[in-house]
Amino acid sequence: MSQIYLSDLEIVDNSLKSLNSTKRCYLIVKRIADIIFSSIILILTSPILAFLTLCIRLESKGPVLFTQKRVGKDGKIIELYKLRTMYTEVKDSGGGINTVDNDPRITKIGKMIRSCSLDEFPQFINILKGEMSYIGPRPISLDEHNFVLKCLENENEPIPQGLIHMVQPGITGWALLHGREKISYEDRFRLNAEYENNFSLWFDLKIFFLTFKKYFFTNFMVFILFLATLLVFISVILK
Repeated sequence: MSQIYLSDLEIVDNSLKSLNSTKRCYLIVKRIADIIFSSIILILTSPILAFLTLCIRLESKGPVLFTQKRVGKDGKIIELYKLRTMYTEVKDSGGGINTVDNDPRITKIGKMIRSCSLDEFPQFINILKGEMSYIGPRPISLDEHNFVLKCLENENEPIPQGLIHMVQPGITGWALLHGREKISYEDRFRLNAEYENNFSLWFDLKIFFLTFKKYFFTNFMVFILFLATLLVFISVILK
C-alpha cells in the first residue's frame, strides 16, 4: 500500500454526544427500520441462500460463510459475514483478499455469486445483530485500519473523522457510491465524514435510490441469467 496524507482532513469528536436530539431520534427509528428490512430480506432470499449453500458445499470443502474482521462503530472490531466464494486453502489475515480477473482461487459457483453480489447478503445478519446498518460508511478492513493508524503515527497526525465511525457502518453508503474501494483513503474518509455530519432520512433515501439505480439493474440482469443457469442445471440433473 502507498503512503497517505491526511493532514487536511477534519478532526472531530466521534461520539453520539455531538448529535442533536433529532439525529439521535432518527438513529432509533433507523435501527427499527433496519431490523424490519433485514428480516424481510433474509426471509425472501432464504430459498436462494439455501440453494447456494448446497452448491458451495458440493463444489468445495469448508464453511459456507466466510468472515472478515472489519472496524465498526466507535472502533469496535466486528466479524463481517459473506458467502464463501474461494477455496478454503486461501487464507485471510483479517483485512480481506484482493482478487484479479479469472482468479483461480475463486470457485465456479463463487464467480456466479460475486457477479450479482449475492455474497454480500449474509451481512443482513450483521444488521440484525446491531453491528451494521443498511446505509452507512462502509466498514474498513482491520488491516487497512491498522495501516492508516501506523501512517498517522509515523506522521504524528491526529485521527481524522471518517476513519472511526460515530454511526453504524453500512452495506451501502455515500463513499461506496463514489467508487467503492477504488477511491483514495483521503476521499473515502472525507465522504464518510460528510455522511456522518449530514445524515438524515432524506440523505439515506437519496443513497438508497442511487444504490438502486447504480447497482440493481445491472445485478438484476445478471441475477436473471444466474437463475436461468440454475434452472438448466437442475433440469439436467433431474433427467
